[in-house]
Amino acid sequence: MLFDAMPTLDHPDAVLRPLYPDDILTWYDYLTLPQVFEHTSWNLQAPSELEDYAWQPERFTDSSALRFAIADRGSDRLLGTAGFHTVAPVNASAEITYDLSPSAWGRKLAAAACAALLDWGHGHAGLIRIQATVLPENVRSIHVLEGSGFQREGLMRSYRKVRGPSRDFWMYSHIKN
Repeated sequence: MLFDAMPTLDHPDAVLRPLYPDDILTWYDYLTLPQVFEHTSWNLQAPSELEDYAWQPERFTDSSALRFAIADRGSDRLLGTAGFHTVAPVNASAEITYDLSPSAWGRKLAAAACAALLDWGHGHAGLIRIQATVLPENVRSIHVLEGSGFQREGLMRSYRKVRGPSRDFWMYSHIKN
């Protein structure tokens, strides 16, 4: 995804910034915690699998996946990530994604990141459709999406393999007015 300005996070405790190589180990450490990965599609075996997500603007194209760091405003410590994947410029669409370290749960950071990416995606990046997929048991993420104005479109049966078996996912969308 090509852009010339970063999204802005409206949260007193955190900022959005580029995801740096130094963030990868911290990101991997919390993504591999059972309480985190059970609600995701990740099947990580090593931190090196996340290295391509680090900030590399020279490699960005109009269909590049894009991941930002959600960082503590005071210490700059990684608290989570948020961004887009499955970017389709021809359709002006992308899938939003976010994750948080359990130490950052309950602080409304995912909701703030979702709001920032919706505003930036629709306004700055020109996306008409921003979609999200979520495992049915991921109640916290469902609340974030619905609280951000996403509409549930339906159940995608056996949509994506998750560490072996195909799993069902709810499909949500947010359409630019």
